[in-house]
Amino acid sequence: MQRSAGLAAQFLPGHEFQEARNKIEAFRLFAFVDEELNLPKDRTEALPAMIRRASALGAYRSIWAMEGIAHRHTETLLASREHVSGMLADPEIPETSMVPMHAGMGTACAGFLLDKMPDAPGAAVLHDTVRRYFDFCAINSRTGWFENAVEPLGLGVRSMHPHLLGPMSDAVAAVDPRACNLFWHGVGRSLYFVPSNFNTFGSAHARAIQSALAEAPTPEARHNAVAGLVWAIALVNIRHAAVLKNLLRSTRDIAMPEAVINGITSALMVWKHMVPADAAFLPPYLRLASTNDADDHLWNDRVAIPSLRAFAETYPDLLSHHRVATLFAYRGLHE
Repeated sequence: MQRSAGLAAQFLPGHEFQEARNKIEAFRLFAFVDEELNLPKDRTEALPAMIRRASALGAYRSIWAMEGIAHRHTETLLASREHVSGMLADPEIPETSMVPMHAGMGTACAGFLLDKMPDAPGAAVLHDTVRRYFDFCAINSRTGWFENAVEPLGLGVRSMHPHLLGPMSDAVAAVDPRACNLFWHGVGRSLYFVPSNFNTFGSAHARAIQSALAEAPTPEARHNAVAGLVWAIALVNIRHAAVLKNLLRSTRDIAMPEAVINGITSALMVWKHMVPADAAFLPPYLRLASTNDADDHLWNDRVAIPSLRAFAETYPDLLSHHRVATLFAYRGLHE
């Protein structure tokens, strides 16, 4: 796929080619972390040691590798059928790795439990699956990071059992109504990677946005699905602001611009938490465009101005109260 993207560069606009490469790279680092880090296949290293290996890859690449590490580690422990608790409580695991570690852990647990369901599960099975998932996340998350671990359930359902989106959403609401927003945010995030939307060429962003709007059943769910999708696009392509500029054109007429803004600002704040000292990738998003064309107005309204406000007001508050994980659900502009 990477070689094909390289060949396509001869015929595609630069931002589409770069987005294809970014998406493939992020997915490869997550899915094939064993090969990337040369991890031993006959045993499981301690998480802090594997995280140190991943950190050597650099700020961007290490994030996706850490998510893959957490996924691999969780799958191994769940397959052993032993009781698992306190997985991410180890103080040697750095705070800056919490986002990818909880995301990888949640994705692995979701896959494990969803694989055990029958083809046509009833309401009781779905309810039990959600309850077991929440219990696993509760006893293995670091304090303050539960939302980060729960959100991937939506990603797992949309990726592996899309026909169960409605019933599973109902089951989530029955177990914990507050988690519905997290569930649909995860659904939106998955839409960037599902096979029908993996191609980045042509009107790919518009197709993914339409999927988010069509699949979510309520206005609140739609806000979260759109925010989750935009969140994924912004974070995967944070090194290349031209990709986000292209996305904004696809969202120019969307009826919920606040969801687009939330997805962008949340992704940038998550990046800041993972890479606190970044001085390369984040600054372009905090810079006002100076011309009067329509694209620059859109950039200022949906990226630069909201992001400057987020880093001045929202992010310091979330950081001081250990609530960065709440960025994994849609928040209104004034919440």
